[in-house]
Amino acid sequence: MEKRILFLYFILALGIKLALFFILNQSKIFQFSGFIGELSGDSNGYLNPVDQLFETGVFYSAHRMPGYSLVYFFFSLFFNKVLSLNLLVIFQVAMSALSCVILAHLSYLISHKMWVFISTFILTLFSTYLTWYDGYVLTESLTASVLILLVYFVGIYFLVKRNWRWMLVAGLLYSWLVFLRPVFFPLSFLFFLLFFINKLNWRAFGFNVAIFISPFLFFDSLWILANCHWHKKFVPLQVSFLGPSQSNVFFEPAFRFIQTWGGNYQWWDPGAEIRYFGVGHDSLVYSDQDKIVFPKEIFTSEFTIDSLEVLRQELLALKLDSGFIIESEFDLRSKSIYRKFEDYSMSIKRENPKLYWFDSRLSLIHQFFFTTKIRNPFYNVDFPLRDQFIYIKSLAYIGTLVFGYISSVILLFFLKREPVLMLLTGIVWYVFLIHPIVLRVVENRYLLPSYPFLVLSIILGFYFVTNKYVFRKKQVDTSGAPA
Repeated sequence: MEKRILFLYFILALGIKLALFFILNQSKIFQFSGFIGELSGDSNGYLNPVDQLFETGVFYSAHRMPGYSLVYFFFSLFFNKVLSLNLLVIFQVAMSALSCVILAHLSYLISHKMWVFISTFILTLFSTYLTWYDGYVLTESLTASVLILLVYFVGIYFLVKRNWRWMLVAGLLYSWLVFLRPVFFPLSFLFFLLFFINKLNWRAFGFNVAIFISPFLFFDSLWILANCHWHKKFVPLQVSFLGPSQSNVFFEPAFRFIQTWGGNYQWWDPGAEIRYFGVGHDSLVYSDQDKIVFPKEIFTSEFTIDSLEVLRQELLALKLDSGFIIESEFDLRSKSIYRKFEDYSMSIKRENPKLYWFDSRLSLIHQFFFTTKIRNPFYNVDFPLRDQFIYIKSLAYIGTLVFGYISSVILLFFLKREPVLMLLTGIVWYVFLIHPIVLRVVENRYLLPSYPFLVLSIILGFYFVTNKYVFRKKQVDTSGAPA
């Protein structure tokens, strides 16, 4: 496929993405004057280190790796904050448009079918689930785009030409991916496995691994030195996956307790069990706090609902007293709260292992896919047949999940024909396993980076199955027909 054709597809994708961006922008609520995107509770964790750098000359990012901050820093070198943020979200839209074309081209390189290219291009381009996050000052949109580019350049290496420059570009993209979202660091082993099974001799395998991983080792070495200076300890990625507003006694212990039995820790959801403790945006009391009912099966010989009520009052009292007590007293009371939550969690693990190991994960998986945080941008936009459109959109989301995961497994049966397919399957299942099952964090936006690969898995799964069992059968029947 000619580069000129791909460029025209990119221009088309960019125009449509920008149009969708400004249409969906009507339903955004956390904005300020002149800003065309939307901020989130996590946004300041990426922006503040850069703002502080320009104000004080010191860069300090204790809780976030700087992959997102560096993009904001680049625009801030030349423009004021509002314009820099606007350029940041426009950059995300452009990267999202580019990733649609790139993913479609990858599908073409694998299948050599134009209908596969067109299907991938259209389905990813018009996915509002993907486009919705293009306007957010969050890592999701860029992470999805960079991950697609990473898979594409590794695919180019194996499908088109084994040029070490493609592998170096892939290594740079992998570095950016990890610095955007450290949770993707283990994906390097998936790529190493692909290098290994692609009939490379040991020398070629070692060379590919070295070229791929060397950019990350270089940049991460600099990051480790910075962390040693800040924290006086070895921190290869980041201190915690919790943000600065969450790594404290007013959130973390209740959060980990709720995780233990699969409750809802997303405090913005009405009825979420964590709201019982007044957690979220420094809240002391929620209107539905007294209506929250804990499942009976979570209680053990160590604690009852009365025990949780005592903890709630201790948290409330500490929050009210925090501005008036000395640091040693604050630390003492904090440690007591941490210890009680930990003891209650361990008692669940000890007395109800089925709930701890199995039932809680099922609950978290359900929240991961169907939490109320699934943004439906059309609820705040009025247009004809809106409700019907929302219904269709919801069906498309569920269909993508069901058929995407099934297709990703089907693709495993075609690895001998095309080993690059293992990247698609590996990515969608890694995201599924690492968030609700291993880390037990279930905001629906964490699914986003794997969503384009679910779409691609459906299309390629359909192509490979029909090509093997339908079209080939027709060819056999035709060739065997009498003259």
